[in-house]
Amino acid sequence: MKRIFAGILTAAALSSATPALAADLMRGQQVYMMHCVSCHGPRGLSISPNTPSFAKGEGLGQPDMMLMQSVKVGKKGQPPFFGILSDQQILDSLAYIRTLR
Repeated sequence: MKRIFAGILTAAALSSATPALAADLMRGQQVYMMHCVSCHGPRGLSISPNTPSFAKGEGLGQPDMMLMQSVKVGKKGQPPFFGILSDQQILDSLAYIRTLR
C-alpha cells in the first residue's frame, strides 16, 4: 500500500512540474539570438574558437538539467548566466539549440 501511495505522489509531483518546464521554441530562439548567437552563430556553427558547434551536436550529449547548470555557472570561455536568464529561458534555449542539428 505504501508503494502505491508513494507512486501516486511521485506521479502527481511530476505531472504538476512538467508544464512549468515545457519548452517554448519561439522563446528559446529569442533567447539564443540575444545571448548565444555571437559565439555559437545564427545556425549553431561556432564563430569563436573553442566554442561548441551546436549544428554538429557538439556539447549536447548531456541531459538538459546538466547543460542548464553549465549555462548558469559558465564553462571555459562562456560567461555565467546565473541571474541573467531564468531556468525556463535556459530550457527554452536548449530546446531551440537541439533543433539546430
